[in-house]
Amino acid sequence: MAFRFDPRDPAFVRDPYPTYKEMRDRHPAYRMDENGFWLITRYEDISRALADSTTYSSSRGNTTVDTPVRVGKTLGTIDPPRHDELRRIILKGFTPARIEAALPGVREHSRKLANDLRAKGGGDLVLELGRPVLFNALGRMLGLDDAAATRASQLMTGLFHSTEGPMGSPLPGKMAPDIYALLSDELKKRKGARGDDLFSALISAREQGANLSEDEIVANMMTVLLAGNASVGHFFPNLMHALWLHPHARKAVRENPGLVDAAIEEAVRWDTSTQCFARHLTADVEIAGIKIPAESRLVLFYGSANRDERVIANADRFDIDRPRVRHFGWGSGPHFCFGAPTAKAMVRTILQEALPVLGDYELDMDKAVRVHHTMVRGFKILPARL
Repeated sequence: MAFRFDPRDPAFVRDPYPTYKEMRDRHPAYRMDENGFWLITRYEDISRALADSTTYSSSRGNTTVDTPVRVGKTLGTIDPPRHDELRRIILKGFTPARIEAALPGVREHSRKLANDLRAKGGGDLVLELGRPVLFNALGRMLGLDDAAATRASQLMTGLFHSTEGPMGSPLPGKMAPDIYALLSDELKKRKGARGDDLFSALISAREQGANLSEDEIVANMMTVLLAGNASVGHFFPNLMHALWLHPHARKAVRENPGLVDAAIEEAVRWDTSTQCFARHLTADVEIAGIKIPAESRLVLFYGSANRDERVIANADRFDIDRPRVRHFGWGSGPHFCFGAPTAKAMVRTILQEALPVLGDYELDMDKAVRVHHTMVRGFKILPARL
């Protein structure tokens, strides 16, 4: 039977990795007839693409179908040299001190919610633990008050649930303009009352001469919300799922907090929440012996590359004792995730507080609901019994 990539297949949504292996072995550069996308799945091909932003451009967006309010304004949708200039400016808001200042709140909130789950014998690890901790912390970092943070969380509920199907826009309907409008209002507030938050830091940088427009400030703060939701919001339940599937690893991490970072690093390789990103070809290329013409849209599957046994030994095995390997769980090249230190710190803090309380939790996979978009792997609902 001829191979056909079908992102709607329930088996693929449940476990895409067998499909990725078949593609790496037999169809490493696969063209989808219905949309013209080229799907790239081998480690070396993706590594080469991520190192060459001139040929593999982000300038037309980095999601499968991007939205105009982002393209050309965010780090993920521009190329060097402007990308490098803007990244230096935005990183001024993501100082180690600012990240560290957010962690006591994350720790206290995680402890409270984990104890609430323990008291009632279980609950949803997404809606009752990971998501509220995430948006509370992101709201504080952006300087949102409780009402604005709640509104942002509500607007994000439709993220990666495209009405156009699993290869469509991850920001369906009016979601992008609504989030943009919310953050634009927040920007106006900061002009009159500064605080120790990301918005204020970027406004100050602009006033001090940084090459940064107000549209770019809003669009990149929108990216902070989107990326936080896609990384921490979906990665945290993926990690809890991985530890449930591997109880010896869960026990080891619970008993030895020093293994938390190793568990995070292995989980983001083994089952990354960010499965792929898109690029636009500016020149003809050849991948796996197949000529792909300029102007083509490529989808680079990080999730597949992270399991490529050609480069990573025993790649399908979840092993928190694995020697450090280079993977794409946090991206690579110029577009390496600028929020990676924040995401790691937040997930580390949640785990340190939650795992001792949750103990040998059991997941109810019959009631779990997965996100249904090709770009992201995660859960909308992940019930646990304690």
